[in-house]
Amino acid sequence: MKPTSSSLCKFKPLVIPPPVDGGGVGVAVPLSENSGIHAIMAEALPRYVILQSDYNDKYLRSVEGNSQVPLALKFGGEYSFDRDTRFELEKGKNKDAAGLFNIRCMYNNKYLSTVSATNNWITAVAADPEEDQTKWSCTLFQPVFVTAGDNTMVRFRHMATGNFACLQAGASTLVDCLKADRDGYDKFLVINWESVVMFPNRMVLKGDNGNYLLTGTDEYLGFSIGRLRGTDTEFEVTPSRNGGIRIKSLSSNMFWSNKNSLWVFANGSESSDKTTHKTENVFLPVKYAENVVALRGLVDNLYCKRLTAYDKVDCLGRVNKYADEYSRLVIADPVLSRKIDNVVFRIPAANTTKGKPVVLINKRVENNTLSAMTVAIDLRISDVHSSTWNASLSLSLGVKTTMTSGVPEVAEASIEFSVEFTSSYEWGETVEREVQMGSVYTVEVPSKSIVTASLIAVQGTAGIPFSYTQTDILSDGTEKIYEKDDGWFVGANAFNETFKVEQTAIPTAKL
Repeated sequence: MKPTSSSLCKFKPLVIPPPVDGGGVGVAVPLSENSGIHAIMAEALPRYVILQSDYNDKYLRSVEGNSQVPLALKFGGEYSFDRDTRFELEKGKNKDAAGLFNIRCMYNNKYLSTVSATNNWITAVAADPEEDQTKWSCTLFQPVFVTAGDNTMVRFRHMATGNFACLQAGASTLVDCLKADRDGYDKFLVINWESVVMFPNRMVLKGDNGNYLLTGTDEYLGFSIGRLRGTDTEFEVTPSRNGGIRIKSLSSNMFWSNKNSLWVFANGSESSDKTTHKTENVFLPVKYAENVVALRGLVDNLYCKRLTAYDKVDCLGRVNKYADEYSRLVIADPVLSRKIDNVVFRIPAANTTKGKPVVLINKRVENNTLSAMTVAIDLRISDVHSSTWNASLSLSLGVKTTMTSGVPEVAEASIEFSVEFTSSYEWGETVEREVQMGSVYTVEVPSKSIVTASLIAVQGTAGIPFSYTQTDILSDGTEKIYEKDDGWFVGANAFNETFKVEQTAIPTAKL
């Protein structure tokens, strides 16, 4: 049987664009290290990135506990889309920093630089950018693109040393760590973090025909059932290389695989070392809406879709290098309930701002008499303090969640915790709390004078990373616990209230 209309369609909403800035599609034009085009191409780099080594296909991450280089940066560990693998490319501000970037580690809010004048290991320890290129502590890096027409494969030259940031090969305790060197393992895939789609740990999928995706006993995946059926219709999702994911059928405990076939099968296995992810098991999601995605295979860029062909009906197949209406997958989280607790804020990595003092409320008292008088001025006011908790999830799936967390607030010299929040909550929701500020103040108003009393405070904001425990009740009633480190809290509050009195004489014309 030939493929039906569910496999062939003229609708092409997600055509893969050609490379930007020079070079034709599929044409690799090597670039000179000193070419002026690098600064132009650098303008197209995303602000928030994940860096993947072209040597071992691992993400760069912050690593604690290394005895030789504290806070070393290493291409290794489990794949993650959390803050430990996220970096900000911050454009240089000096006049001689065009096309150069300071690189900030989002895990600890520090900038990348070498350890010392005699130690070229690169760590994230600089509290502030240093753009003096004559200093060893310089935090500026130059993106040098490998080929024209490809702004994703990059080498980063450290401006103070003149060396490229390299993965250190070998067998030491610093193997795979980052160093300003000439070793040659210096090509990095730049992944736009904002394009990465982050899934729940478990999901169910519904096709365009309204049926759920089911793992069959023959390893085929078919949109063939109108109701959920436990692990037969549930899949585990884990982060992978190239900003993609791996999907495991829970009923068979096998990964989806799309190698050398029209179909996607639930028959993929781990690599022999269990750390390298096979390209045929990796899928790159594209987000349509809050809970709708398409999946593209890393191995050949073909999109998954509901397909009827030969003797298979409504199975998951791969035909086109574009997504059509049969490629759209509706995502749902199958857990019955979720609890978030054991929230631990990393205060040293907090990003706080303190504004200028502002007047919250003021009142004016005029004394036209010949005698001084004492008055009570009510300067009480309700100020709104806001709090928002977020996690690394791109999809809003509406799972019933209960959260318990302390509420950090900006204070004069530190972050303080005044209350605890316990309630049903959805990630990204802003919680507002009214806080009573000010008091009733007694002031002396001299004869023939005007007194203006003001309540003044400072407005502060804080962004703070946090870890937490997530406890899910699964569809079969069992409990599954995850330890996560992808939280980000944003709060705003007034603090440091002061009372101010100003006295002026009543103008003569009014007497």
